[in-house]
Amino acid sequence: MSEKRYVIVGNGPAGINAAQGLRSKDSQSKITLIGQETTLPYSPTILPYFVSGKIKEKDLFLSKEEYFKKENIELILGKGVVSLSPQEGKLFLKDGSSLHYDVLILSQGGSPIIPNIPGLREVNPLVLRTLTGAKRLRSKALKVSKAIILGAGLIGMQTAQALSEIGISVEVIELLSQVLPGYFDQKGSALIQKVYESHRVSFYTSTQVESVEFKKGSYNLSLKKWKTLNTPLLFVATGVAPNIDFLKGSGIEVKKGILVDKAMRTNISNIFAAGDVVQMEDFWGRGRVNQPILIHAVDQGRMAAASALDQEVSHEGNISMNLFHFFGQNAFSIGLVSPDERDRYKVHQTYVPSKRRYLKFVFDGDLLVGVMVINTILDPGILLQLIRRRIPPGKDKEEFLERPLEMGRKLMCQNWR
Repeated sequence: MSEKRYVIVGNGPAGINAAQGLRSKDSQSKITLIGQETTLPYSPTILPYFVSGKIKEKDLFLSKEEYFKKENIELILGKGVVSLSPQEGKLFLKDGSSLHYDVLILSQGGSPIIPNIPGLREVNPLVLRTLTGAKRLRSKALKVSKAIILGAGLIGMQTAQALSEIGISVEVIELLSQVLPGYFDQKGSALIQKVYESHRVSFYTSTQVESVEFKKGSYNLSLKKWKTLNTPLLFVATGVAPNIDFLKGSGIEVKKGILVDKAMRTNISNIFAAGDVVQMEDFWGRGRVNQPILIHAVDQGRMAAASALDQEVSHEGNISMNLFHFFGQNAFSIGLVSPDERDRYKVHQTYVPSKRRYLKFVFDGDLLVGVMVINTILDPGILLQLIRRRIPPGKDKEEFLERPLEMGRKLMCQNWR
């Protein structure tokens, strides 16, 4: 294998796994990993636990500095990429320096979306995507008794729990009619919301913020057809947008993210992409989507490395999978849990609100396509593989519905390759 210059932009989970994948098969070539922040690599998904104090800063990082030295991976920190020239095989960094590459993997993640609400950008609300942002949030939270969060997605809900555990009263405002939209259905969301409400977290769903202003140490939020809420701490968690601005003029095709094929390859043959920054076909053939989920970042990072090494790989498309732990409770959702074409799908449910228990299976014919679980012991990894590999329960379907944990393991043992 001839030596190459591999450069990876972004040192989160996708970038780290790409670097590990490259080095595992190529012990000689130069690998450079570029991170915009000055800290060692970490996963943003763990930051709410730092905010609550459950995890110390020293325990956040994915790898220690010694690992990169041992694996001969050059780590460049605090120097984000501002532009690139594929024609020259060259990257330009924030400090004015440049870097040549033979193969490039883009995994620079995303940034928090600030909604277009009058006054919101001007008040500089708190967000949670970087360790700097997490430190700022924790520092502020330890000095106040109340917070308002815009957005009841995963980041908003995890941060609401973190602030509640510090001892803060939290109000969450969500534009849609339920918490965790897209991950859980109305029944599941209602169960989760009740648990939060028992921990000093209140909710305003189907609620629109008309304007925000900051006066005398307080954020004032005017709600449409409602009232005005006040808080000393305002946190925004309304989604993440891929970091693609620096690609303008590069020739790399982008829409809502970097467009990649099933081999994680961009339209330029020696440039690949992975993680929160990509837009690719989903598993269900519904077009190219951007899904900033940790499990996808890890898988795509490995596949981008394999493809960059000229190995034959083919990503079957993203399947949504989210694990959600909250106040001692457990939940997860995989695949199509609330499909639009209801006549096409068969749904099997066990709903016991008194025990905060909910189990939902969605089938398309004989194939499992979606699972939603609250406080029931199942193996999400096996269920994901049953969906991904299109393994039907067959004549054991009724037994699978009765004993999904045991039967899921049995099916995987029978079909594992």
